[in-house]
Amino acid sequence: MNIDQRIDIEKENDPVAERSGIGSAREQIPTEEKPKKRIPRAIKILIPAAIALGLIALIAFRILNTKEKLEIDPLSTVSVGHAEIGDISIETSLIGTVMPGDVYNVIPKTSGEITDIFVKTGDLVREGDPICMIDNTKAVDAARISLDGAKVQLKNAEDGFALAKTNLDRMSVLLGSGDISQQTYETTKNGYDQAAAGLEAARLQLDGAQLQYDTQVEFSTVTAPVSGTVESTSMSLNGMASQAAPVCVISSEGDNKLTFNVTDRLLGAFEPGTEITVSKQGSEYKSTVTSVSKLPGAATGLYPVEAEFEGANAIPNGANVKVSFISEKSEQTLLLDTDDIHYDGGKTYVYTLSYQDDAETGNAQSTIDEKNRPGTVHKVEVKTGLSNSEKTEILEGIDETSLVILSWTSQLYEGALVQVLPEG
Repeated sequence: MNIDQRIDIEKENDPVAERSGIGSAREQIPTEEKPKKRIPRAIKILIPAAIALGLIALIAFRILNTKEKLEIDPLSTVSVGHAEIGDISIETSLIGTVMPGDVYNVIPKTSGEITDIFVKTGDLVREGDPICMIDNTKAVDAARISLDGAKVQLKNAEDGFALAKTNLDRMSVLLGSGDISQQTYETTKNGYDQAAAGLEAARLQLDGAQLQYDTQVEFSTVTAPVSGTVESTSMSLNGMASQAAPVCVISSEGDNKLTFNVTDRLLGAFEPGTEITVSKQGSEYKSTVTSVSKLPGAATGLYPVEAEFEGANAIPNGANVKVSFISEKSEQTLLLDTDDIHYDGGKTYVYTLSYQDDAETGNAQSTIDEKNRPGTVHKVEVKTGLSNSEKTEILEGIDETSLVILSWTSQLYEGALVQVLPEG
């Protein structure tokens, strides 16, 4: 049926279409125009199928090609070793101060006005040299009065003793002639004994008064307790000296010493004879601890430690130095290189290895160098102890026989297959 026939049938069945002029469509279509050719249905089905087969072939090719590539890539190479028994120590550093060997705070033994000053900071003094004069006239005058009173009492005691001795001598003669009774003689003898005791007491009182007077006179002059250097002074002319504050500080002529403070945690690392290292401006000195205080300082709450070392006199007094010492140590313990310790999720691990035979590795054997051996990686959690930049103490997890992987590769994980370099 052609187009003209289809239009006539539609016109006969639809009066409206006939009135609207649809029938004129036949006259409007050129007779020489041919209808378009339709694509066969079979061809429409074959084209998408061909495209799908092409994609499948491409995917299969790439999968097979990747598999072939994986089979020829070599396994990651690692080296292995063992943890060893040895000693490990932790070095700690503090700041210390070089001080004179012995330091003396010169404190006056009396209070008063300073009337004269004989030294200044940096002066060298000998033991007994005067430091300053203190006006303690009132104390000296009081001591002199006491001394004068003691002298009077001694004179009276001497006179009384002389009289008692004369009476005793006379009574002895009378007793021998029978002119007095034994009782009378005993009474005279008791009086003599009392006079002798009074004389002795007066003499002692005079000695005490003399000592007090001499002491007050001596206290008026403050002297150097040792030979050495005046490190500092706090005196001023016509200023007041007190028995509660030093007028100067003198360092003895002995070798300098090192002082530093430690916490209670580090106190156990020190005892007399402990060796430490002192560093100053690139120079190092071996030092030995001489004293360790068991009581903390009131101001710092830290424990003072003193040490001596050769060359200390070459460092100025008051200079700060670096003090290095062994704060913790462990002997004959299992050690592993610190670089071979790994951390993951807050836990500590090492990677160990177990060798595999050919049957277990299968075709992978072809990717291993002929000098190497295949092995399986194991991730082992360990417990560590002391650690420094070189070694770490292993407390639990592995032992001396464990094969530890000593090199790093991104292929280290539990169960990974690797090739192992010959040991040693």
